[in-house]
Amino acid sequence: MRYKFQTLLFLFFLGIFSKVSSQSIYDIVRYSTTELNGSARYQALGGAFGALGGDLSSISNNPAGSTIFNYNEGSATIGVNVFSNDINFLNGANINDNTSFDINQFGFVLGFVNKKEKWDKVAIGFNFQSQNNFNNKIEAQAINMNRGLVDYFVNLAERFEFNVFDLENNSDNEYSYLGSNFGYDAQQAYLGLATRLIEYDSESSDYIFYDSIEQGIDQLYNSNTSGFQHLYSINFSAQYSQKLSLGVNINIVSIEFHERKSTSDLYLDTQNSFLKQVDFIQDFSVFGSGVSFQGGALYRPINSIRLGFTYSSPTFLEFDEEYTEGLDVRYYEELDGSTGSSLYPSVVNILSPYKLKTPSISQFSLAFVGKNGLISFDYGNKNYSATKISGGNTSNTYNYLNQEIDNKLIESSTFLRAGAELKLNYVSLRGGYWNEGSPFKNSLLQKNINCYSFGLGINFGGTSLDLAYLRGTKEYSSPLYEVGLTDMIEVKKNTDKISLTYIVRF
Repeated sequence: MRYKFQTLLFLFFLGIFSKVSSQSIYDIVRYSTTELNGSARYQALGGAFGALGGDLSSISNNPAGSTIFNYNEGSATIGVNVFSNDINFLNGANINDNTSFDINQFGFVLGFVNKKEKWDKVAIGFNFQSQNNFNNKIEAQAINMNRGLVDYFVNLAERFEFNVFDLENNSDNEYSYLGSNFGYDAQQAYLGLATRLIEYDSESSDYIFYDSIEQGIDQLYNSNTSGFQHLYSINFSAQYSQKLSLGVNINIVSIEFHERKSTSDLYLDTQNSFLKQVDFIQDFSVFGSGVSFQGGALYRPINSIRLGFTYSSPTFLEFDEEYTEGLDVRYYEELDGSTGSSLYPSVVNILSPYKLKTPSISQFSLAFVGKNGLISFDYGNKNYSATKISGGNTSNTYNYLNQEIDNKLIESSTFLRAGAELKLNYVSLRGGYWNEGSPFKNSLLQKNINCYSFGLGINFGGTSLDLAYLRGTKEYSSPLYEVGLTDMIEVKKNTDKISLTYIVRF
């Protein structure tokens, strides 16, 4: 235990990684995009509340909306999420399902009225809202006739001279030393060499391996993720002459993301392949927090028309990340008296903290409000051009990711939200639509996100109960690994969500 603790400290203080381990353009997009969450009414109207206000979740959309409440109010929302993934991998179809329970929202708003003044109302509020639920499972299996895990390890090994590696050293010591001095890529290469998955040929100065893929590789890939992205909004707003409302939010973001990623290769050519089976497993944990600011305005030129504008600053996030990993290799023939070798270093790799600046958002809103209902629209722009990742003393190691941002992400994407509500005495019927453009230049990496929602509400006077059903679709693709084993997994993720909100007015 003492040695392990020392290893943790050693990697933390000296770990100048040549390549950051799990971070990729897909991680940046993960924390820069959000799902449609919030109160049941907010979801049922597709989140189109930029010109409406009067709902706790609307505070996180347009901070000026807290002055629209007629009473002090508190609410809480729970939800059940059902995720279904239709997966295409090497023309093989796979379906994965996952269900999770979520607290979508809770908060309160307090209003103070003084009709004697031009600034006739001020409001303060707080709202917690789930931005992302990371619980998901991807499982794909197919016969790969082209490449396997060995290609991943050879590709990374080729970046280093063989004399970098000391195969006679204690494996944990060598693994730690390589991570601290040469980076993540060197650690991966060492795993391959230490388990005899790959070898070094001194005559050709090449890294080699002994396999046969004439009959293919039965390849099984798993990615199990969990975690959350939460938003805490502290709100203040003021109303002028019952026409104009201005508001600000200080937002605090909390992120926790965990992933267990594994790939298993089973070689089907039992006669000619030396390699029999290769199993590679990695566990990643990411912890992040950050802050952003919002400013918003609501204007009512006439009673039936509402106009809104919101600017959301970039979110300035800071992350800590750690990971463990291991490799197991089995052979069809004996090698030095053994039919296999494995290495699971007793080392928790802790990366130096790094920072991420997510896109800013500008949003324009329009609503038509009548006695028996309303129609509302939000149209916005996400500015990806200023997105940047950095890392203190190791800023140079993030240059490749910032180049990826420039090369793969568009400068800006747009989104549209629309919602309608019909009031029938104490019952309200609702419907909504949300569309968000892909952040990628190549739409094959991610298509537009589409979401439809429906709901109803019952007003009991001092309390209300709202129910919403949401159906969302997101199509995207990503490689198994960044190098070597780069076959793409195509995923169509369908989300079915039922949310229930209880509201108290006082």
